[in-house]
Amino acid sequence: MVPPSRSDRDDASPERAASNMQRLWKITLFGGLALAAIYFALPGLDAKDLAYSAIGVGSTLAMLIGVRKNRPAQPLGWLLLAVANGCFVCGDVVFNVYDLVLHTDIPFPSVADGLYLAGYPFLFAAVFLISRVRIVRQSRETWADAMIVCVGAVALSWQLLMRSYAHDDTVDWFGRLVTMSYPMMDIGVIFIVAGALLSGAARRAADQLVVASMTAMLVGDFIYDVLVLHGSYTTGNLVDATYLVSYVLLAAAALHPSMAQPVRVRDVSDEQTRRWIPLVAVAGFVSPTLLLLSRPLRFDVDVPVLAATSIILFGLVVLRFAWLYGRTREQAMLLEQRGESLQAALDAQRVLEEELRHQAFHDSLTGLPNRALLHDRVGHALAGTPRSGGTAALFFCDLDGFKAVNDSLGHQFGDDLLVLVANRLKGIVRPGDTVARLGGDEFAILIDNIESVDVATALAARLVGVLREPVTMDGHQARLSASVGVAFGDHTVDVEQILSEADTAMYEAKASGKDRFSVFEPRMRSRLLDRMAITNSFDGALARDEFFLEYQPQISLTDEHLEGFEALVRWRHPTLGAIGPYRFIPLAEETGFIVELGRWVLQSACREAATWDDGDAALSVSVNISARQLESDSLVADVESALATSGVDPSRLVLEVTESILVVDPERTAHALSRLRDMGIRIAIDDFGTGYSSLGYLHRFPVDILKIDKSFVDPLDEATEEGAAFVQMILRLARDLRVTTVAEGVESGVQRDALTKLHCHSAQGYLISRPLPAERVHEFIDHQRPALRQQPA
Repeated sequence: MVPPSRSDRDDASPERAASNMQRLWKITLFGGLALAAIYFALPGLDAKDLAYSAIGVGSTLAMLIGVRKNRPAQPLGWLLLAVANGCFVCGDVVFNVYDLVLHTDIPFPSVADGLYLAGYPFLFAAVFLISRVRIVRQSRETWADAMIVCVGAVALSWQLLMRSYAHDDTVDWFGRLVTMSYPMMDIGVIFIVAGALLSGAARRAADQLVVASMTAMLVGDFIYDVLVLHGSYTTGNLVDATYLVSYVLLAAAALHPSMAQPVRVRDVSDEQTRRWIPLVAVAGFVSPTLLLLSRPLRFDVDVPVLAATSIILFGLVVLRFAWLYGRTREQAMLLEQRGESLQAALDAQRVLEEELRHQAFHDSLTGLPNRALLHDRVGHALAGTPRSGGTAALFFCDLDGFKAVNDSLGHQFGDDLLVLVANRLKGIVRPGDTVARLGGDEFAILIDNIESVDVATALAARLVGVLREPVTMDGHQARLSASVGVAFGDHTVDVEQILSEADTAMYEAKASGKDRFSVFEPRMRSRLLDRMAITNSFDGALARDEFFLEYQPQISLTDEHLEGFEALVRWRHPTLGAIGPYRFIPLAEETGFIVELGRWVLQSACREAATWDDGDAALSVSVNISARQLESDSLVADVESALATSGVDPSRLVLEVTESILVVDPERTAHALSRLRDMGIRIAIDDFGTGYSSLGYLHRFPVDILKIDKSFVDPLDEATEEGAAFVQMILRLARDLRVTTVAEGVESGVQRDALTKLHCHSAQGYLISRPLPAERVHEFIDHQRPALRQQPA
């Protein structure tokens, strides 16, 4: 076996020491009690005297050993206790010297009496230090109860002992004083022991052994004094057992391991107090009881002393009850304060619950009901239609262009704008109707028991009109519009169905051009499913090469030479077939996929343009840029990458933006376009004339080309001045701004001739060519000029 290391032995030594002390105190206790029993079996008084003193000396030595071994938290108290015990033992030794050595009766008073009485102050100090504990509450009441016990003991001791000592004429005054000192010292012991018990300080096993030892000594002193008073005490009397037991218990207490534990700071419990109430009550009734029983039982009492002790007891009881009343009042006030605190806490909790309930069912920004509360109210409205006989109408409202406003003017402006929209919606409905915010820029209105469909459509039109009104806040002006969907339901329709139908109608309004409302029809659901199918197919479509480009030529109307091509994106869907831009471009804008798609278009168009060769001519390539791309910080980097990768000169690239984009965030748009134009890229405004307020904004933007929308070109087929008026006005504006013009959608020779006569610079449309796949662009470049000159007028 591997011997234990030194550290293991060191770690185990405290446990071994504690185990040894456990055995030692038990051996001391039971061995000492056995020696006390043997004491009475010893023959002769001399042997008894020697055994008595030996047990006392052994007790003192055991106490010193316990202090050294256990190292208590209050070593001074235990040392003083050993000194007190030593004084008592020395007094016994003096008695033995007179009896066994000098063979004479001990005088009274003697040195032994001095030693006995000298031990009591050490005993008082020792017990006080050992049992000392800081009582947080009831300290006054505890010591008052101990004083009541002491005064009762004084009354009883005076009646049975001290009265006789005080009137003993056989001794002088000093002798009487010494005689009376013994019971008075015992009264002091009673006080400190009672205080320790009532305060709950005697909780360790060692403390309890000390208290038991003091109790045995007090009982022994009382019986001894009574026996001496009646002259019936002899050595070897059973009363000696109490002193021997006291010695043994003190030795066991000092050797017990618990004496090393510190006394814990704690409160006195009510249960601890109630346990000693009978003792205090009995002590309080000693004096009155002796006075009351003296006459019927015919025994003599010292009325003045008992009356004085009764008065003292009464005063202590009154004081005790005064303190008790004060503490009860404090507790009542504390209870009242806690009750008020509890009520305040309950009120705060109730307010918090109401606030949490409100937050759970209301929007934090606008204070409107949220989706959860709307869901609940829609359910109640549908369930109540049989009783009311009406119909519930649900309006879904989505703001058009809110993201652009929010991004350009800041989120705080966007939040303020949402609050304003909420107030506008609340202002046009009845008090009992529900206006809710579903999240973001989506709102809903629930009208219960609506009279007719016409009322609902009129309200929807009013919603669109109210939200179309310009908004001016903090010096900024914003224009909004809204797409509104309307759905109707009764008790036969569930909540999810009417919510879905209103949502579908709202998307129908948005797909139809925004700034309008739509009432749900069953056919809309199929279109919604189509939208979902297209949106879900965006993911991975570029990687699968499903998108491709076609190119529509653009020619000069002056000499009909080819100027360039506009790149138009197309989608060949694996299951839906060929999808036109009008179907997927708006959805790409909504989802943000347009940024990735636009990057691909730029790369592909520039790469294809690099292969075009028309002699000395530098053919341009036009690419449409969406609002999302203009908002993106990556647009400039995307353009630079496309030009660098393809090698196309920047002057050959034309970026087309719709004029409606210009009015959303003019400052940001102007900055982005200026950066692009500084690169040598030309900027064109597509579909010019169809947007709003473009003339007021046009001079602020770096524009090179105006593309006249097809809706203005179509009337040129008619030989009227009105048909040419709008085109003529746009051309005059372009000349003033010194920008070139391109007419879109030219489909007839009449339109071409009219545009030429009006001095329009360029044209594109089916008259010239339909959009061409990439592989046919080179063929068109080689053969386009003769064919164009032969077109009929």
